[in-house]
Amino acid sequence: MILKSLEINTDRVALKWASAAEGPLFVKLITEFTGKIKDIGTLGSGEGLNREEGMKVRMAFAKQAKQIKKDKAYGHLPSEEKLLTVLMNEMARYEKS
Repeated sequence: MILKSLEINTDRVALKWASAAEGPLFVKLITEFTGKIKDIGTLGSGEGLNREEGMKVRMAFAKQAKQIKKDKAYGHLPSEEKLLTVLMNEMARYEKS
């Protein structure tokens, strides 16, 4: 898994199903997930990274998300290897800044 390879807490991602007719279940799932994320902390700090390292990780993910949106590539993620390379290169770029 990509997050594991980047040493990011895999609890930051969840995939649960709730149909449109299951509003109370949806609310429960979102409330539980939000609480879990609050307990983990911001991306980076929850993984034991310092503020600067956490910022590099957040910026790398944000840039990749922006590129996916620009390319309208929803649901068509690059391979794990390519995505890891892009994220690692992006984080290295911020190290030089």
